[in-house]
Amino acid sequence: MRQFYLSDPKVFELDLTLFEFKLYNYLCKNYDLKRLTPYVRMVDAADYFAVPLDTIKQSLNRLTYKSINYKPLITHKNFTYFDMPRYKQFLESIQFKKNYSGSGYKKTEMNVERYKYGAYE
Repeated sequence: MRQFYLSDPKVFELDLTLFEFKLYNYLCKNYDLKRLTPYVRMVDAADYFAVPLDTIKQSLNRLTYKSINYKPLITHKNFTYFDMPRYKQFLESIQFKKNYSGSGYKKTEMNVERYKYGAYE
């Protein structure tokens, strides 16, 4: 289940650069689905993308100004503590429950099957 992550379809409607989009997807991949908390280390992101740490900080800062339904993609406190309020709201909207990632995945799979020809396709 390490490579499993959910993607918010409304992110495609935002005006993001390619690097910001890749960075946000990387952050979603490293989101802890069992505790519903983000796991973000800027050093790891800089190493993964092979860019300087300042580039990661600038991109994260730009992502704080992007929002969907008045929820910002990223919030931070002096680049020490990060949160992803929009991603957390997206998980709640598809009924993905905290501490039950297995049952959350099954619930999501049931929703996909139920709405197969609707919003999830």
